[in-house]
Amino acid sequence: MNTPPAEERIAQLLARARAERLATELAIYEAREQLAPLRSAAGIFNRAASVLSAKGTAGRLISAGSRYLVGHPWLVPAVAGAGLRLLRRRPVALLLALGAGAVAWWLFRPAGQPEDRTPR
Repeated sequence: MNTPPAEERIAQLLARARAERLATELAIYEAREQLAPLRSAAGIFNRAASVLSAKGTAGRLISAGSRYLVGHPWLVPAVAGAGLRLLRRRPVALLLALGAGAVAWWLFRPAGQPEDRTPR
């Protein structure tokens, strides 16, 4: 029987281990590359859910606005009609007005209470 010397056998085993390691790293890299769009979409959905939740700033604003509109139902068609006319005729002006309103709200919002972050 012709067996290779011990050093050559060790070298072959080390080379095979390196090749398997490189193949595994390449497979992990390709999987991460293919899953990157899913991870970013999941991050966007997670962020949108946290912003629109009842404890988020947008959630509070939506909640307050909907309570006000429920109390004053005659405002809904007037505001919706004006908004649609502005959107159709001057979309940039409407977006600038909405942006200015958002900035003003952000600057003049009441200071929040520090939250208690102790686990329960």
